[in-house]
Amino acid sequence: MSVMLVLEDRWYPVLESRELRGKPLGIERFAQRLVFWRTADGQPHVHPDRCPHLGATLSAGKICENHLTCPFHGIAFDAQGQCVYIPANGRRGKIPKGMALRTFEVREAHGLIWLWRGETREVYPELPFFSELKTGWRYSSDAVEYPVHYTRAIENQLDVAHLAFVHRTTIGAGGQSFVEGPYVEADRQGIKVWVTNARDESQSPRNIAELRAAAAGREPTLDLLFPGIWLLNLGPRLKNVIAFVPINERRTRYYLRVYHRIRNPFIAKPFEVLMGLSNRFILNQDRRVVVTQTPTSSSDAHEDKLIGADRAIRQFRSLHARLLERDEGARPRPTLTQAVGRGDEQRLDRDGG
Repeated sequence: MSVMLVLEDRWYPVLESRELRGKPLGIERFAQRLVFWRTADGQPHVHPDRCPHLGATLSAGKICENHLTCPFHGIAFDAQGQCVYIPANGRRGKIPKGMALRTFEVREAHGLIWLWRGETREVYPELPFFSELKTGWRYSSDAVEYPVHYTRAIENQLDVAHLAFVHRTTIGAGGQSFVEGPYVEADRQGIKVWVTNARDESQSPRNIAELRAAAAGREPTLDLLFPGIWLLNLGPRLKNVIAFVPINERRTRYYLRVYHRIRNPFIAKPFEVLMGLSNRFILNQDRRVVVTQTPTSSSDAHEDKLIGADRAIRQFRSLHARLLERDEGARPRPTLTQAVGRGDEQRLDRDGG
């Protein structure tokens, strides 16, 4: 079975809590079939969706007496993946060595189920989520799947130069094709982007130092937390969030959320419906272009000629590549800077920044 190349030692959002109810759920994540289920206490559990006996799909089974039960021969497994009963052997029968399931570490928070990709630890890091959204907000959710690699999906939402063209009838109306900067700050946790777009009137662009000064004290327009939680800051009372979930090398699931502070349910619900429809429409405008990009993964796009407006994309590719190298035990990498370094600025300027 092939396993998708993704960043290790990270928490990945893989499912919305509401999708996992009272029966096993089989889904594909990271090019692997997984089975999700809940014990009576509501805790989620995850294993490969394959019975070690004869390879039947466990997600087609049932949850009986707090055990995941195979539909083929009734073999039962507990939450730790240990086999507890083989009906054909009887209650007193011996359980063969190795009749067990691999168990993945999972957490549930912020209305999402998170899976740990990496080695087992005594202590795990905190879940990557935006601190400003943890309390005091309402949200509505939607989900779509597109035939794109997760790296292309993420880069599309960091791309500040496509708005006037791909979204010229929606969020790019007004023809603001001229990109100043953008100003970008990046570290191993993620990328923050301050966007300043305008109509092209032959004006001289501000340099990075001026853009840095303009960004001081302002929330970033875009905020990406690795491995794939993205926020669009629409204002102090309105945010869009996307969780990018890798299904396989050619498919990504998007969990789209609208966060807002409208308390009146008679106003909030219609607003959520309208925002959901709007977000889907805008994302479909992206889809028509992103599905045409080659190669499939941006990690293989060595021939791409990036421009100055691609600072956030450049940082994403650099960080992603370095973290993958670390996971593969490659040579040590240089320390990442808090912001785009001067060498990067000069290179971007040479490339047309």
